[in-house]
Amino acid sequence: MSRTAEVHVTLLGSVASSPEFAVCGNGAPRAAFRLAVPEQRFDRTSELWITSRISHYTVVCWRALAEHVGSSLGRGDPVIVTGRQRIVEGATVEVDATAVGHDLRRGLSSFRTVARHRGSSDAARPLEVDPFAVPIPGPAPDFEPLPAPRAEVEPSSA
Repeated sequence: MSRTAEVHVTLLGSVASSPEFAVCGNGAPRAAFRLAVPEQRFDRTSELWITSRISHYTVVCWRALAEHVGSSLGRGDPVIVTGRQRIVEGATVEVDATAVGHDLRRGLSSFRTVARHRGSSDAARPLEVDPFAVPIPGPAPDFEPLPAPRAEVEPSSA
């Protein structure tokens, strides 16, 4: 039996189509969108970045990532996508995303943590807690400013 190696990629591009959200038969949320990734090179003559071609990928997100992508991304948003690449139906390239985020080199973004239940069977359990969350301290306490530097005293000549 032949096994192909998984190819993990990180892509920087723009959302080319609005995310399409659906719930699969097994209840798993799924979102998919097209990603345009420009191939650019620097032209020393004009001293400008030139787009030589644009590659398109279909990005597929599952479960919580799908819900968040569906609510957070819109057409034209600059994003960074990381995930597992695969070729489907001819030459179509899909990326099963493990993470998607706004490209903060190209703009500002705001983040909100969303509390959610783990599943219908876990309805009695407390809300899921983010294991990577770090408490944000309150305002900085009042502090004493550093004393002003003392003027140097020239030695007296006696």
